[in-house]
Amino acid sequence: MKTNSTKSLKWLAALVIILCAATTIHVTWQGIGSIVNPESFGVQWYDDVKWLQVAVLVGRMLGGIAFSILMTIFIIKSVRALKNGVLFPRCNVGILYGSAASFFLYRFCYSNMGIASGVERTLLINLDDVIVLLVIIIFAIIYKFAVKVSEENSLTI
Repeated sequence: MKTNSTKSLKWLAALVIILCAATTIHVTWQGIGSIVNPESFGVQWYDDVKWLQVAVLVGRMLGGIAFSILMTIFIIKSVRALKNGVLFPRCNVGILYGSAASFFLYRFCYSNMGIASGVERTLLINLDDVIVLLVIIIFAIIYKFAVKVSEENSLTI
């Protein structure tokens, strides 16, 4: 790979890692802050749905943290594999499936933040969240196929 491309890839990877770290800090701050000091974050507890409010807040926080961590791992493993001449590392397939699940959890809870603020009382399933989940799963399947083709090509003389 050309030196300019390698430098660009490293800078882009560093930017993604920084954004993932910032997202993790932001989501953690909002999640913990909403539970510890609910008035400051627009959360009003209602006894009949308090368990659901806490589940939405914690689910959003954990989903966001997990997605950011998985994307950071994906980038790091991809860059390390490129140094070894591997374009599609097999370990990234599982990471993509995990990130699909964690992103869906994050988006599902984010779509239901009205419950946390007390505006809504029922769970909503947003069609956009399901579509993004399916797109990430399709990407993981294509990536898995690319891993297989890449491994077969490396065996060819």
